[in-house]
Amino acid sequence: MPGPLRGVRILDLTHVLNGPFCTMLLAHMGAEVLKIEYGSGDRYRHSWMPPDAKRDGYEFLMVNSNKKGITLNLKHEKAREIFCGLVKKSDVVVENFSLGVMERLGLGYETLREVNPRIIYATSKGYGESGPYAHVRANASTIMATSGWQNAAQELAHKPGIRALGIGDEAAGVSLALGICAALYARERTGRGQKIEVAMQEALMGFMVSSFHTYFEKRPVAQPPKQCADGYYAFHLPDLPDELWRRLAMAMGRPELAEDPRYAGAKARRQNYHELEELVSEWVRGKTRRELWEALSALGLPSGPVLSLDELMKDPHLEERKAFVEIEHSQAGTIKVLAPWARFSETPSAITRAAPLVGQDNVEVYGELLGLSAGEVRRLAQEGVI
Repeated sequence: MPGPLRGVRILDLTHVLNGPFCTMLLAHMGAEVLKIEYGSGDRYRHSWMPPDAKRDGYEFLMVNSNKKGITLNLKHEKAREIFCGLVKKSDVVVENFSLGVMERLGLGYETLREVNPRIIYATSKGYGESGPYAHVRANASTIMATSGWQNAAQELAHKPGIRALGIGDEAAGVSLALGICAALYARERTGRGQKIEVAMQEALMGFMVSSFHTYFEKRPVAQPPKQCADGYYAFHLPDLPDELWRRLAMAMGRPELAEDPRYAGAKARRQNYHELEELVSEWVRGKTRRELWEALSALGLPSGPVLSLDELMKDPHLEERKAFVEIEHSQAGTIKVLAPWARFSETPSAITRAAPLVGQDNVEVYGELLGLSAGEVRRLAQEGVI
């Protein structure tokens, strides 16, 4: 598999979206990710799907592409021995179980570092491993609520109780992936692994820079998109350089505004922000998104139309950059997923295989890593070990 993390092996015990988003990023970059499940597998396989769904849902398929699927019943003593055998030949263990689960299984960090001192153990919990909330179970919705993200969305929309489009899982996932990459680099210098812990609550707060600015400075950041003739359009006014403001005034057919003392200078434009907003918004309302895009892009003004997902999928820029790729799945057929967005010039990332079925790679993985025959793998399955 291509990518800068080629040769790195990840034992992926994660489920739902938080942990799998982390290991998806690592798999994008070429790591060999072994997704470990048991029974019917990760419950996220059929989340938000019809009750009688016969295949895995899109969310699962997207965040588990490039991974190999194996099964292992960690409640079985022989399975724990097998897991330790895999740890000896792996670089990273990732899990997002509730606090204490791995320790009760006898597979906590202190145990696994004895098995392999170079192992990197990465864990993500809702509220971390310390503090009064450490044992409280969490998911993306509850984390968005307790991090201030949900409230910030409500305040911005002026609509209490709205459903916020959130990244409660993804923020922790990308943070954990970053930590793993840093720990791999540190291991090159020290020869030792270490434990990484990411609290979903804190990770999401890390993506709330603008909200914290508003809280501490008592001043809002940015403004919502402006309504135009066929939808909405986004650009930022108050801090425009004077030359860009002059060009915009010309494009609006109001060149005198560039010399108007109320708007001549960034400080003046901030002081008279509301009047300026109304002037520009009136002009925007009479233009289509395409007209605004062409006019403002020609001026060198950062701006963009508000696009629906349907429009996004047909966007010529994304098509030319091949931002989406099609992969074949044995049950779902041809599916389109977002290609790796971190692009490397010398070690290119890629999606080379669809998300695995439960245990589809048992024979290959257990044969290559532990020397088990296909017959031995079948017997372990019959015994409830895998």
